[in-house]
Amino acid sequence: MLTRRTLTTGFLALPLAAPAIAQNRQTEITIYHYQNDKRGDVFKDIIRRFEAGNPDVKVNDIFKTDATITAELQSALAARRPVDLGTVIGIRVQFYRMRAPVIAFDEDPAQARWLENYLPNFLDVGRHAGKVYAVPYAFGTPMLYHNRDLARAAGLNVNAPPRTWDEVIEWAARIQSATGIPGLGHLHASNKVYGTMLMAQNAGGRYISEDGDRVVLDSPEGVAAMQLWQDLAVKHKVMPIANDGQWTAAFMGQRLGMYITSSALLRQAVESASGKFELGVSEYPFFPGRSERRLPNSGATFMLFSPPGPRREASLRFMAFLSELGVANEWSRESGYMPLMREPLRDPAMLAYAESFPYVKPVIAQMRDTVATETWNHANALQAENIVSTMVDDLWAGKGPASQLVPEAVKRANAALSRPN
Repeated sequence: MLTRRTLTTGFLALPLAAPAIAQNRQTEITIYHYQNDKRGDVFKDIIRRFEAGNPDVKVNDIFKTDATITAELQSALAARRPVDLGTVIGIRVQFYRMRAPVIAFDEDPAQARWLENYLPNFLDVGRHAGKVYAVPYAFGTPMLYHNRDLARAAGLNVNAPPRTWDEVIEWAARIQSATGIPGLGHLHASNKVYGTMLMAQNAGGRYISEDGDRVVLDSPEGVAAMQLWQDLAVKHKVMPIANDGQWTAAFMGQRLGMYITSSALLRQAVESASGKFELGVSEYPFFPGRSERRLPNSGATFMLFSPPGPRREASLRFMAFLSELGVANEWSRESGYMPLMREPLRDPAMLAYAESFPYVKPVIAQMRDTVATETWNHANALQAENIVSTMVDDLWAGKGPASQLVPEAVKRANAALSRPN
């Protein structure tokens, strides 16, 4: 998930005869990440397997919550505590690149051939001037989850789920009319950054400028996207106003007909629906008049901070291990995040998984439509986000059309961005 926080400034049995010497030969690397619970167990198991195959490397993994890891990582770097690899939320990548001691993974191309394993568009979030400064590891994509039982009650064909926003609105209205249950929720994530970006990109626009210094929602496409978001709540009255947690609880509790949220919630949705209702999962809807989708990734990347020498070499070996098709696909299956490698179904284990767990097929299909998360390159980003978030609230409250509210908010947001840091 995206965070609203901005930046401020294993074991392998060794010969008993010489344990001390073997230990001294180990290179220790430190990784900051936000994986806990089951995902954390999976990640730690991957680390242990890497250590087993690389007995000269010891990995110290440090857990921090997803809401605090940006600041925690910055603090560790500022205090010169060891940091070799760190989780950076996608929207903060370019800010980090400009203001932290980040090393390009392909600084030495000979040590970076493993980057070719990734789907090229997945690396775009970390590209700058021909180099790759961030590598994906916890990506989500937005899916349309729907309650097939409620859809049947509304007389809808559950074998032909909605593919366009017009069809989504029709489904939502009919479910609501037939059952009295609200029709739709659409994730927005912290400070509504991801939801706004997603809406705008699918309309052919952007939220954040390519240089990361301005809000550009006031394009015709951006205004059209925000008008659609308002219409769901005000004109069509199929989207109750709620936060992501409330929408998630409502959908899992059969109190919401459809819910657009991250593929990272797929396992949770399947478990919640089991024995209670029939779950449907399909691809994100097409914006009116458009025949292509642009789906910014949610989630996080790894960035490299190791100094030259053994720690950097060991860190690159660890990243190469993560990029092996079998390892990467196992991480995807067990964590619920998107597959990240080219043609993931060429792995027999992943192919068997997709056949036994067909809910993941639309997730894999959307890999082709994934584009890089728009990234900030400004210390005042939170102020701009707050202004845009309030504007979305005003849209949902019906305080004016998007053609009025969006340009006003963009002007205020860019004024905040123009002030000295």
